[in-house]
Amino acid sequence: MNRTKLLAILAFLFAAPVIGGAQQQYGRDSDVWRWDGRVESGRWMHVFNLNGTVEFTPSPDNMVHLVAEKRSNGREMDDIHYEVVPAGGNVTICAIWNNNSRCEDGDMQQYRHNDHNENHSSVKFTVRVPRGVKVGAHSVNGGVSVRDVGAEVRANTVNGGVTVRNANGPVRATTVNGAVDVNTAVGPVTAETVNGNVDARMASLQGDDDMDFKTVNGSVSIYVPARFDANFRFDTVHGGIDSDFPLTISGRWGPRHASGRIGNGGRDIRASSVNGSIELRKQ
Repeated sequence: MNRTKLLAILAFLFAAPVIGGAQQQYGRDSDVWRWDGRVESGRWMHVFNLNGTVEFTPSPDNMVHLVAEKRSNGREMDDIHYEVVPAGGNVTICAIWNNNSRCEDGDMQQYRHNDHNENHSSVKFTVRVPRGVKVGAHSVNGGVSVRDVGAEVRANTVNGGVTVRNANGPVRATTVNGAVDVNTAVGPVTAETVNGNVDARMASLQGDDDMDFKTVNGSVSIYVPARFDANFRFDTVHGGIDSDFPLTISGRWGPRHASGRIGNGGRDIRASSVNGSIELRKQ
């Protein structure tokens, strides 16, 4: 390779922008870390945790106030830190246990999960947000709850329960090992677990989005307004089906299916369980 070509390649490499650079780290040396900032109505405030709870409640003003508290069984906690990603008016905050994890806009990438300190420490997030903000509460090992806030809510974990109370918009709530309990002023709602019950209550519904409710080992209870339009289909293997609305049930022994139409039809409501009952009730 001649000298001119080599210099050209080196110039290109040094001039090229850095892609995927490290986020600024916060709270590494603090047991309690606080973040205060502004997120406008209609924008997202996401919080991602690995071990520990995430709780959202109303803010006393028009600001977001977040408190992250480290907890440990006598283990070193200095490796736990936080990353803040503002993007397009949204804010994402992540608790990071190792440098192979990365906080992104509306997401957290975990490239490995075998850090020794991950098994002996946790973080408790308490977040106060204005009521018009969209909320994302995410954990892996720990419960998540959203109370009296959320123009839209996404709440999910793997090992823990999910609770949503009095949201003001669509709710999507999922876990694997735990119950899903949603009681919202405005639907629609989608809720799913594997080991646990699903309980969804909607005082009113907006839009025409479909709704899905699923579990494997548990029951499904759905409460909807007395007057609304929908088609529904329920499926269970080992459980009963009951409804305050007219329905047609097929299958007396073994798998059972039910379908029906409420009002003028329209949106689809689907519910399924393997080892549990399904019920549709009037609010």
